[in-house]
Amino acid sequence: METPQSSPANPSPPVSNSYAWFALGMLTLLNLLNYVDRFIFAALIPYIKTDTGFSDGQIGIIGSAFTWIYTICAPLFGYLGDRYHRGRLIAFGITVWSLATAGAGISRNFVQLLFARSAVGIGEANYATIAPGLLSDFFTKARRGMAMSVFFATIPIGTAIGYLVGGSLGKPESWGWRHTLYLVGLPGLVTAVLMLFLKEPVRGAMDEKEPSGVTGQLEPVKPKTLSWKEGYVTLFTNLGYLCTCLGYASVTFAVGALVFWAPEWLKSDKGISAEEANTVLGVCAVLGGSIGTLVGGVLGDQMQKRMKGAYFRICSVSAAISAIPTLIAIMSSNPMVYKTSIFLAITILFLGNGPVNTVLVNLVPVNLRTTALGLVVVIIHVLGDGISLSLVGAISTWLRKTAEAGGTIPGFVTSLAGIFHINPATQTLSTALLLMPVGMLVGGGFYFLGLKTKEGQNT
Repeated sequence: METPQSSPANPSPPVSNSYAWFALGMLTLLNLLNYVDRFIFAALIPYIKTDTGFSDGQIGIIGSAFTWIYTICAPLFGYLGDRYHRGRLIAFGITVWSLATAGAGISRNFVQLLFARSAVGIGEANYATIAPGLLSDFFTKARRGMAMSVFFATIPIGTAIGYLVGGSLGKPESWGWRHTLYLVGLPGLVTAVLMLFLKEPVRGAMDEKEPSGVTGQLEPVKPKTLSWKEGYVTLFTNLGYLCTCLGYASVTFAVGALVFWAPEWLKSDKGISAEEANTVLGVCAVLGGSIGTLVGGVLGDQMQKRMKGAYFRICSVSAAISAIPTLIAIMSSNPMVYKTSIFLAITILFLGNGPVNTVLVNLVPVNLRTTALGLVVVIIHVLGDGISLSLVGAISTWLRKTAEAGGTIPGFVTSLAGIFHINPATQTLSTALLLMPVGMLVGGGFYFLGLKTKEGQNT
């Protein structure tokens, strides 16, 4: 009888159902801290700009630096995660991002803040790459969509906490932005210790099994260790996986910029205070994002029982339809309209949050999951928010400087902005953010193409 490959990183004793739920709880808590640390910076941008005098262009560079370091490190952690004890690797990542988040609070110039936020990217690349693959080895395919939705429901909740805490405590008359970074960064060190002792599940034990030639009984498929080259050749010839990555990248292009710039956009272009902006975004994120993520996961699992490609369908429809309320939010000057539209956009978009990650782990062999998740991190950030964060900041700064200098804004920009009732001279971020609904539509198209591939039809 064959058994799953055993190694220090892949022990043979199976974990119990109760321990699987414990692991889900631990990994979900850590994902919450992950996203609080990631998005607290966006909430603090209005206060950081006032205190330091940094331009939108400089802030965009800092945001993109985090993304690029995150992207560069992800393949390394993907390679390590397929070979070594994942809990210990995660403990290292948590330690790095926690210290770096707190360290950003002591920065005294642009270079120091740039370095600190870049270091946060190292730790978070570690966790984002390794944790979903680790979680998939605790649950069967039939329950994996639910588990992924619980895990990824922390994205909107963590984002909301980041906005609310940053908006409230980041004010100069309260804790200030520096002490707020100390507050959210240091607690992660406690959870890092706990992850050192997390049991390593058998890789692939929860996946489909095949009959044994000796006994005729169902046995787990033995994962074969692939070389670096073999692994990437396998991934780059998987059309379903590539379409999913490109769809995810297009959505990340849009969402990454919107989430990063939203507090400053509401403050500068909509005219509300930084604290109110963060409160609005926090409430919309926690309600809309949680509802969307959980409904998407449950709906995907139920639809998958009746049709192939259900996860792809949810991803495609949610990405495309969310472009409508996003555009309305950007162009509207009515507080009730743009606040409601923000809520609807988040809710609809997050319907695909659990399904897309379920698709990614289901599309690839068990022995390539962490490598595949590392590669998708590279693709979505190189082609996604690694471009859009700094692009939006650069466009906004260029429009503002052109208007202040009495220059002429190009006619095509003025005409495009005019169609959506936006003044490009005063609503510079709104003008730049018009690119984001386009990204959502493109993402929906790529997901639809993924559904039509051979791999997508069997997922």
